[in-house]
Amino acid sequence: MQWNLQRILKATAYCLTAACLMLGSSYLVADEKGDKKGDEKKEAAKKEEPKKEEPKKEEPKKEAPKKEDAKPAPKKEEPKKEEPKKEEPKKPAVTVKTLVTNLESPSGIAIQEGTGHVFVASRYGVYRYDPKGKTVDLEIAGYPTDVYGKGPKYNIGPLGVAFMDKDHLVVGDGSRPDGEELVRIYKVGDKPLEKWVKEDTAAQTLGPIKAGDKSAKGEGNFYGVAVGGGDIFITCNGDDTKGWVAKSVIKDGKAGPLEPSIATKEATNVDAPVAITFSPDGKELVIGQMGEVNVADDCLLTFYDPKTGKLTKSLKTGLNDIAGLAYSPKTKKLYATDFSWVDAAKGGLFELKIEGDKVTAEKVISLDKPAAISFDKEGNLYLTVFGTQGKDPEKSPGSLAVIKAGL
Repeated sequence: MQWNLQRILKATAYCLTAACLMLGSSYLVADEKGDKKGDEKKEAAKKEEPKKEEPKKEEPKKEAPKKEDAKPAPKKEEPKKEEPKKEEPKKPAVTVKTLVTNLESPSGIAIQEGTGHVFVASRYGVYRYDPKGKTVDLEIAGYPTDVYGKGPKYNIGPLGVAFMDKDHLVVGDGSRPDGEELVRIYKVGDKPLEKWVKEDTAAQTLGPIKAGDKSAKGEGNFYGVAVGGGDIFITCNGDDTKGWVAKSVIKDGKAGPLEPSIATKEATNVDAPVAITFSPDGKELVIGQMGEVNVADDCLLTFYDPKTGKLTKSLKTGLNDIAGLAYSPKTKKLYATDFSWVDAAKGGLFELKIEGDKVTAEKVISLDKPAAISFDKEGNLYLTVFGTQGKDPEKSPGSLAVIKAGL
């Protein structure tokens, strides 16, 4: 019994062991041969598939707002004060002061160096006016008389005057027929003569320029006289096809023969050289070409080389009849008188402004048939005026006047 019990216990233990082994083996086989769910579960336990995340839209990084460098505050511009427009300085009113009256057909003017005496040519001769003493004296007389003009006609005597030097006065004649007229040179002192002298008592006589190859009818009406560069130039109104300016060369204090020199009509195709002067530097001979006295707006301002006689410039002026020309010694401005035969109301004193090839004639003051003009060294402008005959036939309308320095 005891053995049997032992055998039963051994057999039971054996059976239990075998059963356990079988169960373990079965379990293991099931894990290997199964649908591997176990493995998957194990793997799932060990490794979880990474969740596919939806791609995140990266929010743009919010950059901190840039701190811009502070811009300098705009400069406060000072309010600009508008400069008042510079107006052209107003020219002082020009006043003409009459010095001598009762002159008939007063023409040329010359001022003596040193004394400042003013010599004036008129129908009856040459007068001397003393600005300081305010006296007027007849210096040279005894001239014959000729008639000049179209429309209004004038009795004329000596015409152009200029100083060759301090003591010698050149006088151009207008009192005789063309071809017979003369240029005389008188010795004058610094004081008026006690008694006037006759016109034939000259220190020198030049001319006449008679009819010939150069002048078909001879020359006369020596209206303008200019001295410079050792020469005397005289405008002539004889042969209208030539429009001569005559010339005399000064040598050893004496004037040489008077010869036709510049044919201005041929150079410009305009008649009648009348007014004449030198430029301030003496390098140009300046001539006013009057043209026909019964034609308006035909006169020219012309420039010549005094050495060669060559025309260098010819300019229209818009004036009718230039009778006088002069440069101011103070301002170097050029002035002209317009006699204006066709319309006396348009006559007067003009400043001639030259820009390139254009001349602007700016009227300074109206005058009744003005003729010659001349500046003294202080800048006072002396001028002669023919004027209009008044009711008294015994009184001549002409005068000598002055415009005080300022032009």
